[in-house]
Amino acid sequence: MSPFAIAFILTIAAGTGAGLIFIGVLIQWSLRKALPSRPTHPEIEAAPQPELLSPPELAPEPTSEIIEPVTIAEPEPEPYVAPPPTVREPVRIGLGLRKTRENFLARIRAALTGSAKIDDIYEGLEEALIAADVGVEASMKISAAVRAKLGNDNRPDAIRDALKAEIATIMMSADRAPADSGDSPLVIMLVGVNGVGKTTTVAKLAARLKRERGSVIVAAADTFRAAAIEQLEVWCDRAGADIIKQSQGSDPAAVAFDAVKAAVARKASTVLIDTAGRLQTKVNLMEELKKIARVVARELPGAPHETWLVLDANTGQNALSQAAVFRDAVPLTGVVLAKLDSTAKGGVVVAVAERLKIPVRFVGLGEALEDLREFDAREFVDALFASDEAGEQSSSGSYAA
Repeated sequence: MSPFAIAFILTIAAGTGAGLIFIGVLIQWSLRKALPSRPTHPEIEAAPQPELLSPPELAPEPTSEIIEPVTIAEPEPEPYVAPPPTVREPVRIGLGLRKTRENFLARIRAALTGSAKIDDIYEGLEEALIAADVGVEASMKISAAVRAKLGNDNRPDAIRDALKAEIATIMMSADRAPADSGDSPLVIMLVGVNGVGKTTTVAKLAARLKRERGSVIVAAADTFRAAAIEQLEVWCDRAGADIIKQSQGSDPAAVAFDAVKAAVARKASTVLIDTAGRLQTKVNLMEELKKIARVVARELPGAPHETWLVLDANTGQNALSQAAVFRDAVPLTGVVLAKLDSTAKGGVVVAVAERLKIPVRFVGLGEALEDLREFDAREFVDALFASDEAGEQSSSGSYAA
């Protein structure tokens, strides 16, 4: 290659290189113009520069617990508990015997103060006892016993005290402890004629025995009288007792059997068997009582443990004839004397004890469920001889029959 050609190529290469350098310088200059100039002051340069790439710190977002309003939990209301039913205090036996006591004491006072002769005094005592429906035979026995004890002593106070003691002796001699059924249900059969208050007495007994012993089952074995089952069912609802029933005309013994069987299965404490109000002259109806007793005894040996005769105190001496016939059909172990508060013939209690030799278990002194009092012989005698002021003391409430 000639020197001329070599010089020409070098010239072109130098020019191209110079052009490239120029272009590079121009590009750097353009970039410097676009970027901000760095500060020249040392204090500014020493200041820390913010990091452009890190995001600014933000305040924490409020949580739901913070923004939600604070509520104070109210205490849950206590469940409503109904107050226990108010049980009215039953009528005291003193007020229940008011009519009998007034009649009896008036005649006693007349006999003791009317004459000084011993024969007249004791004749007056017999009349007073008979008027109170103690009965002729019992009245003569009591009067003779008092006269034998006092002899010719005619002091009114001495005769009165001796009469009271003799009646108390008769009442206490007929008393005996109730049956004990052990761990088995206590089975009580109630008998009596129509109209003596037997159905209401069953209800009163159910309410009382439930409070004292526990659950009670009532056997509606009076399938003879129309509406007897419905009436008893209403009373059982009031008393809180269970009832075992069948349709009218069913076999009473079958109803009693079912009630005893249910009581054993449920471990009930007491069974009350309400029987039909039988006329003591109807032999076939009295035979049903015997059948009930036999059937119940097969299901629970020893039952019925008690058989109580319900008597109306207003019937007086007629109650004794009823008791004698019922006692021939089933062994009576006690008497429940209903409507004692509405009669002046309360002396029939003495006649029952003297003639039948069976205790009076309860006396009815009103219409409410609470108006059935357990009979206490000593309390009865004290109330019968109480003074007018003491006898009038009683709990508040009705004493209507």
